[in-house]
Amino acid sequence: MTTPTKTAFAVAAVLAVSFLPAAAAPPADQDACNKTAFELAELAASKKLAEADAVKVDELVSKLEGQCADGKLTDADATAKEIEAALGK
Repeated sequence: MTTPTKTAFAVAAVLAVSFLPAAAAPPADQDACNKTAFELAELAASKKLAEADAVKVDELVSKLEGQCADGKLTDADATAKEIEAALGK
């Protein structure tokens, strides 16, 4: 028989694990990279960001697009994560 404390702890542990980000690999190719850049740009456009935050995210999206075009997929992955953090994703 479980106690309410044990049950609450188990539920909290499951929730904590479910919210941990999965270790994602960099985009597989340029098309995947471009798709990520587009999706993040769309997400940014849908948010009500302060002017300074919007400018920062726009600059990061431009940087990401350049990295995709140059085939710098590992760098692009880091920039995508930076954009996600700025958007609170």
